[in-house]
Amino acid sequence: MNQKERIVKALKLLESKKTISQEELMRIFSISKDTARRDILKLVESGLAERYPGGVSLPILKPQIESYTSRLVKQSEQKQAIASAAGEVIKDHMTIYLDVSTTVHFLASDLEQNDLLVVTNSMDNAIAAAQNEANKVYLLGGFFNFHSRVLSGEPVLGQLKQFNFDVAFIGGAGLTEQGIFYSELTDVYMKQEIIRNSEKVYLLIDHTKVNTKTAFKLDFSGIDAVITNEPLPKDLMQHLISKEVEVISLKGL
Repeated sequence: MNQKERIVKALKLLESKKTISQEELMRIFSISKDTARRDILKLVESGLAERYPGGVSLPILKPQIESYTSRLVKQSEQKQAIASAAGEVIKDHMTIYLDVSTTVHFLASDLEQNDLLVVTNSMDNAIAAAQNEANKVYLLGGFFNFHSRVLSGEPVLGQLKQFNFDVAFIGGAGLTEQGIFYSELTDVYMKQEIIRNSEKVYLLIDHTKVNTKTAFKLDFSGIDAVITNEPLPKDLMQHLISKEVEVISLKGL
């Protein structure tokens, strides 16, 4: 059983037990003390649990564990690879925006640069990025959605106007020649404001979202590049090139 599988099972145990000790993790999963310690660190860094002496417990603001972890684990290797490629764009001293997206969350968890100002409206991204104490994290304030652990609304849009981002990383629910698709109209408003206040904008999206549509869409204006794990369909690729959007495919073009 790999770490991702153990994390999901540990979270299910936390739902019923509320706390779980390092010794219990060692016994349940037949793992060493060092492996159990690494699993605990991953849980804490991801914002899915809080550390207490000898183990972990559910966070005070308890997330919807099943829905969040299912999204985080699904296509996790591909999302991690996309996030790693995106991380190469970031340099020390930058001001960056991290969108609400499970792929972007992997990026937030792996920031190695120093003296960054990281801005986000996602509690999970803020917690993950704050693990590197060499960086500053600004969590935008607004209306709190308990289920998604996101802050949104007019207050967030107003604060976004005050920033100048060197680079922004956004996600999407779907991607076609028509544009980038989202589940909520407020998502489109957020992305438009992010784009207006960013020098460079990268869309991080895995192959499962390609040729998927939802009710609301954003055109490609202001999008500088798309980072994905599989080659895009020829027609979509040509359309993006015509819009001067760079395509970075981890398996080649």
